[in-house]
Amino acid sequence: MENCTIYSHYLEFQKILGVIKSILPDVKLEVDDDGLEKRVAVKASEDSSFQLNYRERKTPSYKLEEIECGLTQNLAGMVNFVQSLPAGNTEVKNKFIYKIMSMNCEMSLMAEPEITEAFESIIRVLVQDLDGFIFAQPNHLFTKSETQHFLDKNFNLIIDLNGNCEIDDLEVNVNAAYMDEPKENYTEDQLARKSKSGEFLEEKGIAVNEHLPCVPSQETVEVRTLQEVLDRAYALLVIAAKGEGVEQEHLGRVVGEKNINSFTEQEQFIYNAESLTDEQRAYATWRYESLYVLLWALGKFDDLIYPDNICNVSDVVSSIFQPTREEFEASVQLRTKAEILDALDMTYRMHWACVNARINGREVGGAIMPSVIYERHYALNWLTHFMDQPWDEVETPT
Repeated sequence: MENCTIYSHYLEFQKILGVIKSILPDVKLEVDDDGLEKRVAVKASEDSSFQLNYRERKTPSYKLEEIECGLTQNLAGMVNFVQSLPAGNTEVKNKFIYKIMSMNCEMSLMAEPEITEAFESIIRVLVQDLDGFIFAQPNHLFTKSETQHFLDKNFNLIIDLNGNCEIDDLEVNVNAAYMDEPKENYTEDQLARKSKSGEFLEEKGIAVNEHLPCVPSQETVEVRTLQEVLDRAYALLVIAAKGEGVEQEHLGRVVGEKNINSFTEQEQFIYNAESLTDEQRAYATWRYESLYVLLWALGKFDDLIYPDNICNVSDVVSSIFQPTREEFEASVQLRTKAEILDALDMTYRMHWACVNARINGREVGGAIMPSVIYERHYALNWLTHFMDQPWDEVETPT
């Protein structure tokens, strides 16, 4: 027996049946439909058979917030499994984790005695048409790795147990029907915020997607506590300075004097590293932009400057480094939920424009800097508990 499992965001069971019938038109299908779980049996010949076990989420979604059925339990386990793997391409791995969270159906395919040419055609068409990915054991069809591995819809290796990856990017597409809050449930502040952002973007010549949902409302959003933001800001100060090349001895004095003990696991690794790779140095240095957002949220800057340039690093550092920690903490106050959500809504829509421009091979409008937008979106999502993710695992879907 040979097998594999396809996962998809889209719920298209009838399309699955149509694909099988188009490739094996003379074969009778045995279909058992038990609501969220279904089974399709195909006997192609006396010596060759194919079975597809299908299940879908109880509540279709683009995120994984609670375990409410067998599939969501499996997806949560898969997320933990992938997070534990080494990563040859960290960006692809992180996007893949988000893609896993957005899966709404699972198709387990078993072929006896092996995957024939016709069965292979069914697998290839299904994963393409449903924008899915494959989890497979190595066999005569799946040869990208000698271990268990994940393949994209083009049968390219996303990641295996050793962290190997052969793609540079991974698309994560979601159906607005599973993503948007029903429009009748939007509050006036959500709709006004979306409208205000759209008008500003149009004035700047930045592409606007009217179909993007609203960000959370002031009534439902939970913002990080003042102490959480303070601790995160001090950690980012040290990490960004490490990326810039500040000597470890000096960083150690800062950590001691300002009582900084809030590094994440990834930050602790960077802080302790004797030297940084170019990728690690870039990761760390760009955190000045995230720090700038948190300092704005703490009231140390009046406005977030228009993102056509990087922040003024000297101003950012001096605002938090010069005073003692006691003096700094006494001088700050978190902005209102409304102000933070205004910034999130604008940044979210700018980030979509950046991603859309990149996918289509165009320059983003308004001269905005995609890397600056990404760091802002990252910090604002963390501030507003997006999917309740800790700092190292924050996602920025658009």
